[in-house]
Amino acid sequence: MTMDQLSPETLQLIGYFTHLKIGTNNVPVPYFNNRRVQVRGALRVNIGKGNPRDIKEELKILSLREKIDLREFSSEQISKFLVDHHIGIDCSGLAYYILDTELQARGYGTLKKNITFPFAKNPLRKLLAWLRPVENCGVSTLAHEVNSVLVELKDVQPGDMIVMLNAGPRKDYNHVAVILNVAKNPGGSEVITYVHSFKYPTDGLYNHGVREESIEIIKPNGPLTEQKWNEEKMSQYVKTAEKVEIRRLRCFLSFRAERNEVK
Repeated sequence: MTMDQLSPETLQLIGYFTHLKIGTNNVPVPYFNNRRVQVRGALRVNIGKGNPRDIKEELKILSLREKIDLREFSSEQISKFLVDHHIGIDCSGLAYYILDTELQARGYGTLKKNITFPFAKNPLRKLLAWLRPVENCGVSTLAHEVNSVLVELKDVQPGDMIVMLNAGPRKDYNHVAVILNVAKNPGGSEVITYVHSFKYPTDGLYNHGVREESIEIIKPNGPLTEQKWNEEKMSQYVKTAEKVEIRRLRCFLSFRAERNEVK
């Protein structure tokens, strides 16, 4: 089996999101979307855009304020504490940090310097996007033609994004996952592993967050919706989307070309 995957630095970051260490416990960072709470002008950790370091710092502040020691909590109690205090990460926030780390690991600078914000129309919005890039980089920004290009399933590579637009019963939800690795078996079969942050209605209040899942390619010439998703609930979810695409950041194109030349 051969495997192409993200850089060690990016894999380490993903590990922090899937196994946030508090005391002797490891818990996944929960899913949190500020769309429902509508907090404005808050720190990024309070609106679903914080990185693991931000989250741990906020937990220290909260534990001191509430005079508790989270190191004495069970993993279930820690997850509950995080969710009850609206601490988590949304899908685009997670994607931003993963792509940002991968770009820097490859010597391409930050994601902020490699994308534009097409929905920031006036000078104030443009300034806010520049000052708060993580907070202003949603799924639509990552999937916009100025920032990314369509990729065929046969050409998929780590760092590509699985983008779902206008999904859900009301067609009002966008989602993004980042491909972590692509494994090819001697017999020709292929498995794609992706990472994302999501909450299903059946997850309840606390059983959700950042997770790694996989897709077995059983129809190489078919769309993603016809492949074998081990995350069955996501398989059903993507079928509600008006668009399901694999996209690659334009700033990755030259990197991929250079690497292929080296090979």
